Amino acid sequence: MNERHTFHSAHPQSTSHLIIKRSTPVVPVLIGPQIPRREREDTHERYCRALLTLFVPWRSVQDLCELNQTWSEALEARRLLICSNSLKIIENIELLHECKHDRDEHLHQALLEAQNENSIEPILMPNYYEGDENADEDDPEQLLQMLSIVNETTTNAYSALAGTHEQRYVRDALQAIDNTDRFALLNGELITAIFRKYLV
Repeated sequence: MNERHTFHSAHPQSTSHLIIKRSTPVVPVLIGPQIPRREREDTHERYCRALLTLFVPWRSVQDLCELNQTWSEALEARRLLICSNSLKIIENIELLHECKHDRDEHLHQALLEAQNENSIEPILMPNYYEGDENADEDDPEQLLQMLSIVNETTTNAYSALAGTHEQRYVRDALQAIDNTDRFALLNGELITAIFRKYLV
């Protein structure tokens, strides 16, 4: 049977609710903004506040931080209240941030290399992209028609991204694709005209 605990008698739900400790572990999914990175100065206070609220037992804000304390001072003063399992979770949060950062850097580097080399490494190409002996050659007119349809259906969506990080990413990706000469059968001026909005 699961372990059960009552609320403090002053709690407004002490007579109608209780806390049940789960007998099987679960993975909680946090809703709201993500926990900031530890080393960022501009969000360090928010980082400390998030760790205190998630990993230190509390009933009121004063249990977490005194009136004359900053959140970082409060975290240092209460660090011993954080159990070893919670410390592992905190380290995993930092590892997740580092992995996301490394992934973004790797993607940016791959885009730069693709722009410089004008080719895509075979390992990055999916297996189904290799030539099929039974397939007909691509018809340049069909390719033009497909590119035109893509251009018409996505113009509004991409124009909404103007000036954003997403638009820079799309522009860089399209430029890398254009630089690979994948569509060498098509007129280069036509490709430039189709993607002009995104490459400028």
